[in-house]
Amino acid sequence: MKPGDQIQVRACKTDGTIYRSWQATIESVNTDSIVTIAPAGSSVFNIKGEDLPLLYHYRAYYWREKFYNLIEIFEANGELHHIYINVASPPEFKNETMSFKDHELDVSKYPLKPAELIDEDEFAEAAVKYQYTKEFQAQMYTAAKEALELANHWQAKPSPYFP
Repeated sequence: MKPGDQIQVRACKTDGTIYRSWQATIESVNTDSIVTIAPAGSSVFNIKGEDLPLLYHYRAYYWREKFYNLIEIFEANGELHHIYINVASPPEFKNETMSFKDHELDVSKYPLKPAELIDEDEFAEAAVKYQYTKEFQAQMYTAAKEALELANHWQAKPSPYFP
């Protein structure tokens, strides 16, 4: 994988069920992380089989050793709309596909506002459904705390350019 390559990204439930997938372009890659970009209008397929377009330009950061990934979401005019962080497994790679397991806990940060932990109700439901241990739940809340701190101090790059 190298900058400019196209990859398939799959967001999965804990049991491996793919609930969302899309095509992205690798912007950068190193030993610790991979950064992808996708333009507004790109197709996103959901678990219901629907093809819904991205409404914004995305830049996503996936760290190989972190239990979260971060998305910079930009308006068409290049202005940062918001930062979104999924508490999730580190990415896994197979062929030209990158997958991660989303554990339902998320962080959202809009400009000029503090980051917020969201979807705790969905995390609680997933904890029951997938039988998360108390240790795993604590690990995910630790990741969420780190993600909150990251979101509050994140300096977004300029919007990706799509000719």
